[in-house]
Amino acid sequence: MPDAERAATTTEPGRTAELLPLSQRILAALERAAAAVNDAGFVEAARLRAACALDPQAALADEVRELLSRAAPLPALAHLVELAACGLPVVGENDLGRAEVLVAGSPPAHAEVPDHVDASWNLHLEAAAAEGYAELPTSAWQRLVARLPLAVVDDLIDRGALHLSLAPHTWSERTERVRYVIARLSPEHLEDAEVTELEWEHEECRRILRSGGGVRPIEGQHDEWSLRSALLGGELDALDKVESDVDRFPVALADLVMSLQEVRRGGPVGRRLGQDRSLFGLLEDCQPGGRLISGSTAFHNWAGTRRMYRLLDDVHWSMACEPGRLREAARATLQQALALRSPESRGAAGRADREARAVQAYLHFLHASPNDRDRFDQGIGLLEDVLKRGGSHRGGVSGEQRHRMRDLSELLQSLRSKSKPREVLNPYLALCVEHGSTEWRQGWRDLRNQVETGQLEYINGAKDRIKRSETARRLGQDPEAIYALPLDERFLWVPDARNDVLQPAPQPLERRTSTSTEAERHWTATEAAREIIGRCATGTRNDH
Repeated sequence: MPDAERAATTTEPGRTAELLPLSQRILAALERAAAAVNDAGFVEAARLRAACALDPQAALADEVRELLSRAAPLPALAHLVELAACGLPVVGENDLGRAEVLVAGSPPAHAEVPDHVDASWNLHLEAAAAEGYAELPTSAWQRLVARLPLAVVDDLIDRGALHLSLAPHTWSERTERVRYVIARLSPEHLEDAEVTELEWEHEECRRILRSGGGVRPIEGQHDEWSLRSALLGGELDALDKVESDVDRFPVALADLVMSLQEVRRGGPVGRRLGQDRSLFGLLEDCQPGGRLISGSTAFHNWAGTRRMYRLLDDVHWSMACEPGRLREAARATLQQALALRSPESRGAAGRADREARAVQAYLHFLHASPNDRDRFDQGIGLLEDVLKRGGSHRGGVSGEQRHRMRDLSELLQSLRSKSKPREVLNPYLALCVEHGSTEWRQGWRDLRNQVETGQLEYINGAKDRIKRSETARRLGQDPEAIYALPLDERFLWVPDARNDVLQPAPQPLERRTSTSTEAERHWTATEAAREIIGRCATGTRNDH
């Protein structure tokens, strides 16, 4: 109502307008309420109008409620509570207790909620309970996530009130807000399309790498994801491209890059990296070529064994195609085998030691003359030393590897007794293919076109041994014994392990809202106050 209208009063002819008498306490409270909405003439005008009503107190209460509808809900409710305390009937009895709680700012007691509790008050109760880390039903959390300011939802997540065990990914309604909460708590439960909708680039890149895809650098410049992609793909030149500004990457990635750069320059593989099986392939690629691999970590044993067998391939190539390099190739192989020898019988060290012994024994027989019994005995002794210890619990070897070593030892002993040290011990290796490979014919054809005439007998002998063995197997007969290497092929496989730095696990989305404001933190109280004020004005209950 305009101020001019409020100032005007109408009285019956012959009667003088009078102000409604009020106590000083009520007058002071009315003045404060009027000042809150900058209405200086309200008190006198309202008293004049109320004096003419049949129920002056009720009329004045209506005037006050209309006045305070122009104020913010919580301050307005504070004035109503103050006036109610003075005796003015501005707040109903059912709402007065709630109003006092809201004005005091104290958290309401979360007692059993009756069915008729109003929606805004109920939400305020639930929000207060959530702030106090109370156990709430899933339906309550769904309401809070849907209606609270998002910054307040983030606060609840940051404080651990809204936590993973609430399983938001199982909620029936998967709204944009719920997807955001899932991203902040358990991003692994998001669909790829949902990650895209969130415009969450880091998670999109992480998923691409986990699925085996690649992330390319932008205009030749690596970010953390394209760098990870390059290293997973064996693109070691990426290490050179980022050498000058490696500090811009996350700490763990930067540390790994610097360690790999050091290895690539010829530095040692430290114990921390050397025990991480997920890095074995990458570390092997970083090793300078032609260098002896020696060390005590699982990586050194694994990579050294793989290098030993590559060198043994060179030995067979030299025997067939370049006899002049045979001595050099054999010496390099033996050096690597000796570097792998270990008193340890367990783990990678024990497995590498047994592979090294088997290769050493093989080389002893490969280069022994018919009457060189010392070399025969040394070769057999390398295997028997392990077999004589007994099972693995006694420092020896058990299971399939023991059976394989026993077969090799018996084969060598048989050759020693027949003085046939130059027997083709493994025809597959002689044809430069893996033991048992079905590609041996191609290996033989490749060598036949490269070897000198004097070496044809050697490769043809290897071919004939394989053919005899295959014929014997087809006829159900025992094939000729072959010196089968390696003892444990699986030991040489590149570990299929995920590296936590290059292929990180899902990380919760960082909050995207700013620090919550006071207004946002008091939002439920404001809405509850608004509901009470509206009910007081209409005289009805807004049941829910």
